[in-house]
Amino acid sequence: MARTLLTDDIWQQIQSTMQFHGCYCSKNSRNIMEAILWKLRTGATWRDIPEEFCPWKTAYNRFNRWACKGLWDKFFLNYEAYWIKNGYSLTEATYACISMQVELGMVSSEQLDSLEVEEPQKSILQPTRMDYRLILKSLEVKSMTAKLQRS
Repeated sequence: MARTLLTDDIWQQIQSTMQFHGCYCSKNSRNIMEAILWKLRTGATWRDIPEEFCPWKTAYNRFNRWACKGLWDKFFLNYEAYWIKNGYSLTEATYACISMQVELGMVSSEQLDSLEVEEPQKSILQPTRMDYRLILKSLEVKSMTAKLQRS
């Protein structure tokens, strides 16, 4: 039994943000969002998403569809700011953000191979688990009285 994050109030706020970005909401969008949030906050692979939310491929495809609409843009700005706030340089923070985008499937490593890099990265920053408050804040959720619930 996977833990859920979205209360009715938080889901309403996320739906407003999704509508603003032109994201289609189906009857299972809430479960799909739960699956995506689970993946972001645990740092697990897409294939490890609990089946009770939705098939992992559904969550992966919807994440990318919503990303094309701009839903996750603010998330990546917050993610980059998180690294800078924790003492990493802008280059390292940008690299961490790009690594997360590759890991999430938004950017392919082939696309990155064509880019010129001034100075090669000395170390690889692993994608990190994200605090759910940071994720929800990036989705413009104002009240975060979220409690992890058993579904």
